[in-house]
Amino acid sequence: MKYKIFKKKKNYYKKNECAIINIYENDKIKKNILKYNLILKEIKKYNFKGKINTHLIIKDINSVKKEDCILIGCGKKKKINKNIFLKIIKNSFKIIKKYNYKNIIYFLNKIKIKKKIYWKIFNIIKIFKKKTYLFDKFKNKKNNKYKDIKINFLVKNKREYILTKKAIKKSLIIFKGIKISKNLCNTPPNICNSTYIYKKINNKIRHPKIKISCLDKKKMSSLGMNAYLSVNKGSYNKPLMIQIKYNNNKNMKPIVIIGKGVTFDTGGISLKTSQNMYKMKYDMSGAASIYGIIYIISKLNIKINLIGILACAENMINGNSNKPGDIIKTLSKKNIEIINTDAEGRLILCDVLTYVEKYDPKFVIDIATLTGSCAIALGNKINGLLSNNKKLSSCLIKSSLEIEENIHELPLFSQYKKYLKSNIADIKNCSNTIYGGTIIAACFLSYFTKKYKWAHIDIAGTAYNNNGSTGQPINIIVQFLINYIKKKWKKII
Repeated sequence: MKYKIFKKKKNYYKKNECAIINIYENDKIKKNILKYNLILKEIKKYNFKGKINTHLIIKDINSVKKEDCILIGCGKKKKINKNIFLKIIKNSFKIIKKYNYKNIIYFLNKIKIKKKIYWKIFNIIKIFKKKTYLFDKFKNKKNNKYKDIKINFLVKNKREYILTKKAIKKSLIIFKGIKISKNLCNTPPNICNSTYIYKKINNKIRHPKIKISCLDKKKMSSLGMNAYLSVNKGSYNKPLMIQIKYNNNKNMKPIVIIGKGVTFDTGGISLKTSQNMYKMKYDMSGAASIYGIIYIISKLNIKINLIGILACAENMINGNSNKPGDIIKTLSKKNIEIINTDAEGRLILCDVLTYVEKYDPKFVIDIATLTGSCAIALGNKINGLLSNNKKLSSCLIKSSLEIEENIHELPLFSQYKKYLKSNIADIKNCSNTIYGGTIIAACFLSYFTKKYKWAHIDIAGTAYNNNGSTGQPINIIVQFLINYIKKKWKKII
């Protein structure tokens, strides 16, 4: 899909196949607003009321150019709000899809709600991008029927033109970043391993302020990152801890974002069931999110000092794999008793969380498909959040509300640490109880985050669905970072 802007009505009559216009319920329609008497006649003829989820198509409204007009029901004008607006936009997309229009003048950005132009344009593009996303890399027959669709927004003055242009440009960068992240997640695990991800990032992310490097098995071993490396012991593919340093503000402490990147998770000797195991290629969704976030931040040229770490490995099985009962020494020198080899993400993250102390970070955010318990507790629409800093978590929640995505904070109760006590090591990697799994996992990570402000985002329920990767929680983190650099949170964190 392509998006253009017209400042004057006379410019759009020449090429558009269709005009999509908002009609309110029981609204008094003036001739000089809709211009065509035919519209009034058709409304009366079909008794069109303008209710939500209704529409009326008027064929050949412009008899010379054969332009159609689609009236979209918007409900009662006084009751319209952001949720109704989003419903209207979704309904309009269904109509575009159904009737296969290619060149559209779109008036729905003119609907009046208590939101600025950017919010409206952003959410229109967000819905269209979500609905038109295709991953057809491995299909011989390509059929992207949405590629040539043009959505043309009409604006009334120079100010609206400038704001709409900025909104389109910024939105397209953000959704391009989400797309490349989703593409990476959807790539099959026989192709998408640590090395593939490293090469992909080097080819895709180019910016004078960016430096990309990685720690291989030998370097991690010399540092003492034994917990991280233990997860990959049963795999033929090598682990890599990929670092993307984007320093576009030398006067600030770095913000560190970490993504769990298990490119395939069998569960190890604590083997997962075969049902839906193919979806375990999405266990690297956290790392893919970091990829997308830094792509977006660099393309927007945000003045920030950001370090992204993609903690990539593979949890496979052979004679060298971790065994339940093993004890391993972490980078922090803590000894961990492995109770369950399927609780591998926290073994990777604990070493990375210790490693990033060297950067003296302003704060650290990790993103991980960590616990099935989070999906059970919050479902597949809400990201889990736990933090050792209330102000940091509050700012993340406020950012999520701005872009209409969901994040919910769970308590990081220190009392839950008792479930991690080990008789023979410093701590266990998981508990024996079936309750509070998400909180207990975050409590485990908290042992390694005492030297800085830290937030953990569990995306086990939101990272993917039956249609593939969702790109969560890229939007939230990008909005949070933009807010931070605008000093919106200066007095908070």
